[in-house]
Amino acid sequence: MGDRSQVAILVMAVVLAALVVANVLLAAQVSQLRSQTSSLNSRLESISSELSSGLAAINSTLSRDLGLAMEQVERAANSSSASRYPVILIDALNQTVVIPSQPQRVVTLDPAATETVMALGQDYLLVGVDNNSIYYMPPPYNYTLWNLYRSGEVVDIGSTYSAPSVGEILALRPDLVIGTAGWGYNNYIASELSQYGIPVLLLPSTQSLSDLYRSVVMVGEALGVPTRAAELVNNMTSQIASVEALLYNVSPVNVTVILWINPTYAVGGRTFISSLLMLAGGVNVFHNFTGWPVVSPEQLVASNPCVIILMSNGGLFNRSTLYHWLQSTVGQAYQNICAVREGKVYVVGGWYESVISEPSVMVPLALRLLAEVLHPSAFNLTSIPTYITPSTLSVATH
Repeated sequence: MGDRSQVAILVMAVVLAALVVANVLLAAQVSQLRSQTSSLNSRLESISSELSSGLAAINSTLSRDLGLAMEQVERAANSSSASRYPVILIDALNQTVVIPSQPQRVVTLDPAATETVMALGQDYLLVGVDNNSIYYMPPPYNYTLWNLYRSGEVVDIGSTYSAPSVGEILALRPDLVIGTAGWGYNNYIASELSQYGIPVLLLPSTQSLSDLYRSVVMVGEALGVPTRAAELVNNMTSQIASVEALLYNVSPVNVTVILWINPTYAVGGRTFISSLLMLAGGVNVFHNFTGWPVVSPEQLVASNPCVIILMSNGGLFNRSTLYHWLQSTVGQAYQNICAVREGKVYVVGGWYESVISEPSVMVPLALRLLAEVLHPSAFNLTSIPTYITPSTLSVATH
């Protein structure tokens, strides 16, 4: 029941965020959005009817967090469709960010921020991006960004995740730097750049879908294209609604997503991936942990997921890696795990890893991918390959 409660709140987040942003959409788009959210509202009502009174504390916390998120979205969305500068925003760290004029030289610190800028059609403003963006960006953005990099229009500022270089950023003379709060050394970089008077916008994109919507709107505001941001949110909502419509009557499946082995990091609660799992018809077996917990083999066996999704980390890990780790610690007991017993241990590789791992505008694709893995029959699929890449499983949003 608790998981259905969280799904209800998540669906509500999708609906409310989209409706708030609709304040800056054209009338035709508003009408379209209302039609799209109708199916989500229906699913919300069916889930809410099953909630028990014992979930009051969980609902209270989730509702409070959602309310705070929606306040910030509303402030951003109520602005004029043509931004007037200076633009003043409150970032993910509750810092006031003043953007005095239309940015002309933008640096992004992580793939999620880069994707958002590019999805808004503002890639021509980019002068520098982190190397994860250059080498791990999913299509269609990877081709455009690679060409910009090869032509010298965009510079590789290095890894902001492990070895930040403030000097590399300063040399590009940016008038705006955008990154995701908490990613690598982004918070440190923001603190350093503030000493030079460079506005740094840190986005709240790591905990929920409403955070993602807020991030899109904030970037749209910062770059002077709030209407495009609203249109993008509308499109994301449409794609999410199409997936939810297919999952209306599915039974939730216990699942875990493993990001790294030994130490073994899993997806915990209050993360955007956990939100996606629930919307995809899954129950995150580690939702009671916050963030990205390190779990033991004993905990994995005890949690007994019926689906395990393992990130390959560029081909470093596979099913054998996982089985060896489990067998070396708990012996043959790992074979009693539902996912192992039923052959539902899936390894995700290629740019699908980035789609699932990055809190970005590609989240509708990530949702559909996870939903197809958890409920293939809902998408008229008879089987799912155990090694999932763009070449072994073609996933498209509609």
